[in-house]
Amino acid sequence: MTKAPLAASHMTRRWFGRSFVASVSLPVLAGALAGCSGIATGPFKAASGAGGRDAALLLPLTGSAAALGQNMARAASLVSQASAAGTAPKVYDTADTAEGAAAAAQKALDAGAKLLLGPLKSDQTPSVLAVAGKVPVITFSNDDSLGPRGAFVMGITPGQSVSTMFSYARAQGLTRIAIVARDGPLGSATAAAANRIAPAGGITLTATLLRDPASGGLVSALKTAGGGRLPEAVFLPDGGATLKAFAAELKGSGVQLLGSVQWGVGAVESDTNLAGAWFAAPPPDLFLPFADRFDAAFGEQPGTVAALGYDAALLAVGLGDGGALSRKGVTRAAGFTGVLGAFRFLPDGRCQRDLTVLGIENGSIVVLGEVAGT
Repeated sequence: MTKAPLAASHMTRRWFGRSFVASVSLPVLAGALAGCSGIATGPFKAASGAGGRDAALLLPLTGSAAALGQNMARAASLVSQASAAGTAPKVYDTADTAEGAAAAAQKALDAGAKLLLGPLKSDQTPSVLAVAGKVPVITFSNDDSLGPRGAFVMGITPGQSVSTMFSYARAQGLTRIAIVARDGPLGSATAAAANRIAPAGGITLTATLLRDPASGGLVSALKTAGGGRLPEAVFLPDGGATLKAFAAELKGSGVQLLGSVQWGVGAVESDTNLAGAWFAAPPPDLFLPFADRFDAAFGEQPGTVAALGYDAALLAVGLGDGGALSRKGVTRAAGFTGVLGAFRFLPDGRCQRDLTVLGIENGSIVVLGEVAGT
């Protein structure tokens, strides 16, 4: 099978603390977001002017998600260090509850906030929308259903992973794809996205199986759903133990395994059942310098959720410098560039993102290509 070419120049780096072959430049496979310009040239350029002082970050600094919220605030502080004094967005504690999120939003609004960045979770976002009025709300949730309710969805969504992997698979000549996931919110959201995206991308969805990873009989179920034929590829959105179980069942079946951003939080390169698999991830050439800087400052590696805090603060400072902390500014056609890649918000609240396709080869993670604007 012909794969997208690796760039000629590459180097071994650490990707979420693991061995990674990072190419210096990435082959772009689609151009829906081509030319998406950032709010700064490179992710660490210092800002000047008003900055993000009139924006607010709504993060869980206490409560069950405090560790995530604190790392997001740490990441945002790296933007603050590169900005003029007093221009960084202020952080308000949501206490990881809907009531706390609403109270934090109200405090920010009372202080003059023109843009609310947060909260972290989907079930807390409606409470922020209820008090925000006409002030734009950019939630860190990855729930696209919040868009029609008035929020801009900044989290990396299941649909973005699906679109990236379907585009890449199609470019490699694979058009018959099945979805296999644990029956739960991620599985349901992935299935819905796949059914929406497949027809327009020239993909035939042969099966959508939401199942218990311990139930067995996966290969037979795929054949039955496909009229006696296996699909050419299977998209597995789950990470962790669920991914491990599904991959073990599919070993030796000959199908190409495709994965989501969820794979990036586990040591997937050490699982021999995933050898040769492809998965979606933020562009390493943007994320790795941020990860190095975060590690140097705080002594640990950040994840994609922490990086959302950085990109949100960068967005706020950039829009504030331009006097554009408004819905019009958020939806500007040029979009933004952050450490999780180029992205832009659509009027319906959805976010388009550039994601990279990584492969698992010889116990290492390698860059295969970039898919723009998914």
